[in-house]
Amino acid sequence: MIQQFELYHEKLDVYKCSIKFLTLSNVIINNLPRGQLEIKDQLKRASLSIVLNIAEGYGKYSPKDKKRFYLVSKGSAHEC
Repeated sequence: MIQQFELYHEKLDVYKCSIKFLTLSNVIINNLPRGQLEIKDQLKRASLSIVLNIAEGYGKYSPKDKKRFYLVSKGSAHEC
């Protein structure tokens, strides 16, 4: 029997919003005109960084470590 476990970061409102934003950014990326490769690449990496850093920060025990990941996520959001 395979035992399932919950990923608690998926319950965070900010995580849910970041997933929605990632989806929206993919729509934007797909609708940018040709010749915008650098912008597409940057938006793709930054929007994914938001999601991944929230999830990783949630998994840290030290408040200092959590803060570092959340600040990186915030920076990526500003970048977008």
